[in-house]
Amino acid sequence: MRALAIVLCLVGCVKGNPDNGDDTFNEEGGKLTIPGCGYDVVTRLGAEAPKVATDTFGMDPTPVQVHLGIMGNPKTSIVAQWRTKDETTMASTIRYGVGANLTPDQLTQTASGIEFGFKATGTQIYRMHQAHLCDLQPGTTYSYQVGGTAPNGTEYYSKVYSFRTAPDLATNPDAEVVFGFVGDVRGGYDVWEQLIDQLAMRSPDLILFSGDAVTVGLTQYEWEDFFMRAEKLFATAPLVSAHGNHEVNAVNYYSQVALPGDQQNFGFDYGYAHVTVGNDTPEDPTALMGAFRDAIAADFAASSSARWKLFMHHQPLWSASTRHGSSVSLQQAWGPIIDQYKIDLVLNGHDHDYEITKPLFNGAVQQTNANATVYVVSGGAGAELYGNGTDFWTQFSESAHSAAVIHASKSMLTLTPFHPDGTPLDPSASFSKTK
Repeated sequence: MRALAIVLCLVGCVKGNPDNGDDTFNEEGGKLTIPGCGYDVVTRLGAEAPKVATDTFGMDPTPVQVHLGIMGNPKTSIVAQWRTKDETTMASTIRYGVGANLTPDQLTQTASGIEFGFKATGTQIYRMHQAHLCDLQPGTTYSYQVGGTAPNGTEYYSKVYSFRTAPDLATNPDAEVVFGFVGDVRGGYDVWEQLIDQLAMRSPDLILFSGDAVTVGLTQYEWEDFFMRAEKLFATAPLVSAHGNHEVNAVNYYSQVALPGDQQNFGFDYGYAHVTVGNDTPEDPTALMGAFRDAIAADFAASSSARWKLFMHHQPLWSASTRHGSSVSLQQAWGPIIDQYKIDLVLNGHDHDYEITKPLFNGAVQQTNANATVYVVSGGAGAELYGNGTDFWTQFSESAHSAAVIHASKSMLTLTPFHPDGTPLDPSASFSKTK
């Protein structure tokens, strides 16, 4: 798949990829266990093995593209990720403290990070920095900044950002969490930035991105736009992404987004919601009915008692768009387990419009969503819009750029979509379910 992707972007991937080749660069990937976190950071072909950071500083160690991720329990852990302007700095440090909007001198705790380089096309090395915090308190706001202090005492740190860990329901049973939901940017970075601003105004705890951040996964200059425009949000709310077909399983994707498990099929609890994420464009297509289906079913089974169950992947089982439409293969592969485990809400992109279905079970419309699943397509994060359509399952559809916010509390799960200017879509475009 990597070779195919290289062929697909022989021209486009060259733009913005200057040469800083290193004959000693080993791009076979590798693994590093993170002490105290209970997980490994694993890199793929095209990237170096991750390693503990050193006090090496390049010409311009200024941190850029700061963004958060999760790999462990979101109640007690977070991953901060960034690059530097020079790509040769190997120092990686996070300074942090309890409280919102702290000043740098109030960030009294520090932790060292890790780093690794990766290549897309050509010989340019892009260097990722990560800091893993795994001893945090649930439901707590922290301030932090990332970077490093050079041997001569000069400090190179980002601005100070704040984030909040997931709540502990045992001590806060009334907790409500807020997710941003959006997908399919693919070159539309002006619209993307508008939606980022709107999402930031709604103060989400977590961002669910349904895939297709870029046109081709190996075009690093597009990833630059994606992360730079979103830093104001991604540095304050962890990004959880599903792999989209345009990511083409590229090393760029897996290197720049910190995700649990194998980064493809995984699940996690966040407040009263359990979120399962799947990769519906695996390198081996037979995995849809095999290993990937089994992994998703196993996560559904393990989380069957969750109050609210969300499933995010890229290509929709149900879509009336005039471009792609419904994926019959996914209906056959994953539809039965979605029904079996009574998933409340399935989140997709791929078709560049907004659609929400009526409640469905076994391919048939149900009177209520009490024991049925509602499917939402929100593929309008900036990519060129597709025509929308309607079919027997359609509750609402509109060819429009959009994003949505999801609220999950003990008694209610809601989804509310909006346009890039913040105006809401039609009321019938929203979702609500109570228990």
